[in-house]
Amino acid sequence: MVRQGEEGASSHSRANRAHGPGPRHLPETKAPSGAGCSTASAGSEDLSSRELLRGELALGRRTLSARFQCSPRCSVGPNKLLATSGGLGNALCRVQAGWACQFREFANGRRAIIDVYLPGDLIGLDAILRTRRSEEVLTLTSVTIEVVNAENALIDLMASQPTALYIAWLLGQRQQRADRLLSAVQCLDARGRLATMVLDFHTRLLRRRFITGSTYNLPLTQPQIGSYLGLTVVHVNRVLRSLRAERIVQIEKNCVTVLDLVRLTSLAQTRGMVSSSAENIGRSLTETARPNSGAGLMPPLATGGD
Repeated sequence: MVRQGEEGASSHSRANRAHGPGPRHLPETKAPSGAGCSTASAGSEDLSSRELLRGELALGRRTLSARFQCSPRCSVGPNKLLATSGGLGNALCRVQAGWACQFREFANGRRAIIDVYLPGDLIGLDAILRTRRSEEVLTLTSVTIEVVNAENALIDLMASQPTALYIAWLLGQRQQRADRLLSAVQCLDARGRLATMVLDFHTRLLRRRFITGSTYNLPLTQPQIGSYLGLTVVHVNRVLRSLRAERIVQIEKNCVTVLDLVRLTSLAQTRGMVSSSAENIGRSLTETARPNSGAGLMPPLATGGD
């Protein structure tokens, strides 16, 4: 009996050596109890901060919109300098209808357009801050504007923290627009520059709900487009014909029709030019806006602005 037991134990040992040892049961390791809590807390704080920022910006937008709605309106004809029309040199203006542009004139007589104001844009923040001269704003069409006529208008507005934050946000959006234009002029060919311009105007008007489709009026002449994009009139004309022939975009009699938004966006190479956080904040502001309730106070984010 003993011998049989020994033989059984021996055979069992040989089987273990043939198939290898059985699975080991290692002790479980637990994550530090505070790690998950700290991550969740950080995420919650970040979300709370963004929601607070959105709330402050929305409050500032409403305050500024109410200020303009209580202000007088005036109309200015096309091709007029805004500063010499009705004494608007030191005024803060919101464009209700029409287009205008900011330009820079050089000693050789040439003029460069450095910004284009669409319905809803603010004009005069930089003039009050003395960063740009108001006499360099030219109307492209007849414009209707709401005017805050006061030398200390900006000081009054900046006394409100939400309004000051919103004005800073507006200036940041305009700076992003200027950066996109500079990048396009420096790095893109003529087709890319023109695509950037068409897409920027389309996006800004669409987000403010001044248009609902793929067509909008463009009151810029070909020489003015050239001044805006750093191109000759001949080059502008050639590019417009090529984009029309390829059925990407058509510009005829000051009417723009976007025929292929995907290819237009590809030509403009706009992806990644606006941070996701700025995009989200901008979208949260524009989603609830209406053209008659201060929607124009939200310049688009160049895609992404205002």
